[in-house]
Amino acid sequence: MEVSMRYLGLIFGHFFLFSCGQNRTKQNENSSFDSMMIKPDYSSTTNLTGEERKRRTNEFLKELKIPTLEHLPLVEDFKEARFRNDREVAERCIILYGIIFVVHGEASGEEMTEYLKEFALWDKVSPNEKKFLENKNPSDQDKVEHSWKIESLNVLLWSLNKFDDLELPIDMCDFEHIEDLPDLSIDPTAWIEKSRLRNKEEILNQVDLIYRMHWATRDAELNNKKIPGDFHPGIVFERHYALNWLVMYADEWDDITTDT
Repeated sequence: MEVSMRYLGLIFGHFFLFSCGQNRTKQNENSSFDSMMIKPDYSSTTNLTGEERKRRTNEFLKELKIPTLEHLPLVEDFKEARFRNDREVAERCIILYGIIFVVHGEASGEEMTEYLKEFALWDKVSPNEKKFLENKNPSDQDKVEHSWKIESLNVLLWSLNKFDDLELPIDMCDFEHIEDLPDLSIDPTAWIEKSRLRNKEEILNQVDLIYRMHWATRDAELNNKKIPGDFHPGIVFERHYALNWLVMYADEWDDITTDT
C-alpha cells in the first residue's frame, strides 16, 4: 500500500492524526456528502438474517451512488458469527496503540517491548509486530505500513463503545476528542478489564457494510475508475481487516484476509 507520511504528524511532543470516523469538525472539501449525517438503517429489527442485512446495506450504498454487486455473498448472521471476547479486543487495542507510539517516536521499540512484557501482553503481539518492535532501525516503509494500524485501532475502540459511530471511510483518524484511550505510561490492566464489546448486531452491520464498500473500491481500482464516494482505499482496507479479526475470519492477527 503506497501512502504518504504527510497524513501523520507530531505536535508538542505528542502525535496527532487527522480526522476520521469519530468527530469530524470540518467536512472533507472533496467529499460529495457529509458522512456525519448519513447512516445505514439497520435499526427497525434485531437479529437480521444475512440476506436482510445485505439488502439494507445495498439500499444505503445505492443512495450514496456506490456500486453494489448483487451476487456478492452474505456475511455470517447472528446464529453463525463468532466474536473475540472483551479482553482480547482491549489487549489488541493496547498493542496497536503501542506500535503507533513507536512509529511516531513517542517510545522506542525496545521501550514498548519492555512495557508489553511487564504487563503480560507480549505473548499477544503478532510475529510481524514483534519483528517491527525488535528492529532498531525500521525502514520508512515499515513505519508507514504500521502507521496505518491507527485505522484498525479506530475500529476496535468503536467496538468497545469508546465512541458512538463509525463514519464513512473518507478522512484519517483523530483521537483528540476521545476521553477514554489507554494510558501507555501506566499499567493498562484496569482499562482492559473495564472494556466491554458493544452490541454484536452492530458489529455484524459494520462487517457487512465494509465488505461491500471494499468490493466497490477494489472494483474501481481494478477497472481504472474513480474511487466511489471519495472513500480512501487505505482506510477501507484497515477497517475491513479489523472487523474481520473481530468476527474471527482467521485465528491470528497476521493471518486475516479481506476477501471481496
